[in-house]
Amino acid sequence: MALPARKPTNSLSPGWIAYVAGRYFNSRRSDGSGTSSTLSVLGIAIGVTTLITVLGVMNGFQMGFIDSILEISSYHVRVESGPARQLSDEASLYPVLRAVRSQRGVEAAVPFIEIQSIARGLGSGMQGCAIRALPPDVAKLDSGFASSITMTRGNFDLAKPLSIAVGSELARSLGVDLGDRVSIVSVPTTGSGGLSPIARAFTVTGVFKSGYYEYDSGLAFVSLADGAALSGISPRYQIGVKLFDRYADADAAFRLASLPETVGCRVESWRDFNRAFFGALRMEKTMMMLIIGLIFIVVGVNIYHSLRRSIYERRDEIGLLRAVGASPRAVRSVFVCTGALIGGVGAVVGLLLGLYLSANINGVFALAEGLVNGALALAGAIVRLFGISASTFSGGFSIFSPTYFYLTEVPSRVLFPEALLIFMFGLLSAAGAAFFASAQVAGVKPAEALRYE
Repeated sequence: MALPARKPTNSLSPGWIAYVAGRYFNSRRSDGSGTSSTLSVLGIAIGVTTLITVLGVMNGFQMGFIDSILEISSYHVRVESGPARQLSDEASLYPVLRAVRSQRGVEAAVPFIEIQSIARGLGSGMQGCAIRALPPDVAKLDSGFASSITMTRGNFDLAKPLSIAVGSELARSLGVDLGDRVSIVSVPTTGSGGLSPIARAFTVTGVFKSGYYEYDSGLAFVSLADGAALSGISPRYQIGVKLFDRYADADAAFRLASLPETVGCRVESWRDFNRAFFGALRMEKTMMMLIIGLIFIVVGVNIYHSLRRSIYERRDEIGLLRAVGASPRAVRSVFVCTGALIGGVGAVVGLLLGLYLSANINGVFALAEGLVNGALALAGAIVRLFGISASTFSGGFSIFSPTYFYLTEVPSRVLFPEALLIFMFGLLSAAGAAFFASAQVAGVKPAEALRYE
């Protein structure tokens, strides 16, 4: 009785593909393929490290700006006057305010008035600034606002009539401090459509710092009653809404706009209110990812050519695997696994190093500044030995000096989805390069590969 023909198999035994791939990954051949694998791992690691660190710092800056904007100025959702509904007095404001505060997901709702004005301090200089009129108990109503404002001098006290809290840079430019008088001039419209300037003298009761230069240099806070007086006969009240989840702004805006009390009002979320600014930040991050992501393309091309050469030089081994029953698909999987090992090791090393650098970025900058300053001091000492002036080497070097940058330390914030995406990109770029490089495995004939062995 004739024996049945043996069918080709995709595997010789469970796990043999991973075993052979590991041997190829760790091999050190005379052709230098081991060195090429090491360089590929380093390339993936450098790319992942660089991208995570850069995005961590970018996120730190951007999220700091976004937090300041949302907590201090724009809120998560705004309710304001619309074409069919005007919030011009307390009678029209407070029914809407009560309805908004009763909604699910609303953490705080604060009435306010925005006024564009001109401020004048003790000197003759004047500066344009925005006046934000708030309730005197805003710190209790809105904990996010209270945590975003740091009082450098005085207190955030708006309970006294004609009291004002100014930004630190605005106080410096106006030349005022605690107890000084600041003249505020606003130009609201009259009932006939004309302009009627209003001037009030306020007493500085506090100087704040938010960490966002635009607010510190051009924003001041007064009480809601004083803001209504500066607005003339028709103040425009608005309601700033803080949500427990600021990313649920679309649903919250829809529900608030559907309330009977808000019919005719305009309801706008923070994404729409800051669309241009946040869009620019998103484009900046996207372009940075694309530019740094070119590292993965370069490393992927290197892995592609390295594995193509390795496959050509391992034709005898491939022929032996084919002769003992391995299918072309199984042999190809060996080299794909080798590429995945290169990408996986490089991505893990890069991820760990990137997270460490992101968490200790200020220490890294301090170390770099110390090395540069040490080198400058040594160069200055050597120059002085020859009787040459060393003024060029004097002065401390600082990467982010507060003199030029409005910050005391570099913020960093790594987001888990971005870190996972970068890790997978590093892994898949190597595996993808190996997949295309291993296409020539199907053309290896066992008989021809083993003919001269």
